[in-house]
Amino acid sequence: MTSVVGICKAASMIQNVDVVVSFRTTQGESPLVAIGYDSRINQFSHIKNLWPALRAGGTTPEGLCFEAIMDDFVAGTNNRDSYFLNFSDGMPMFSTNDFTYYNDNAVSHTKKMITEMRTRGIKVLSYFIGDGEYRRDETMIAFKKMYGKGAAFVDVTSVLAVAKTMNKLFLEKN
Repeated sequence: MTSVVGICKAASMIQNVDVVVSFRTTQGESPLVAIGYDSRINQFSHIKNLWPALRAGGTTPEGLCFEAIMDDFVAGTNNRDSYFLNFSDGMPMFSTNDFTYYNDNAVSHTKKMITEMRTRGIKVLSYFIGDGEYRRDETMIAFKKMYGKGAAFVDVTSVLAVAKTMNKLFLEKN
C-alpha cells in the first residue's frame, strides 16, 4: 500500500499522467473490484482520507477481475503510453459451492487477460508480494507464466527497487 501511495503522490505532481488504482478481492460469493482512486476525478486527499481504513483480505481472482474492467483500461497509442502496474500475491484463487477458479485454469485465464492488455498496447509490470508459503517455487513459476517479462520479483517496500523497474518499463520501446 505504501508503494502504491508513493506512485499516486508522484504522479499527482506530473501533468498529463493519470492514475487509476483498483483493489481486487472477494465479497461473500463474488469477486469484487473496487476503484480506490482515479486521479481524473479524485484529489490526492481522497487517498489520505479513505485508504487508512482499507485492509487486505480475501482471495484474489485476478484474471476474472481484470476481465471485468478490461474495457475501462486506456489503450496505448502512438500518442499515448498506457501502463498496468500490479501488486499481487501471485496466485489467483476463488471458489464457491458452484464455481472454482484456481491452479492451471486461473493461471491460464489470467495470462490470457494480460495478453489481451498487451494486445491493446498496454505495458504490464506486476510485482510479486509474498514470503514464507507464498514464495514457494510453484507460486513464483505460475506468477512468471501469467505476467511473462512483466513479472518483477523485488522488495516492493524499497523505493529504489520499484523505481528502477518502473523506469525500465517506461523506457521500453514498443
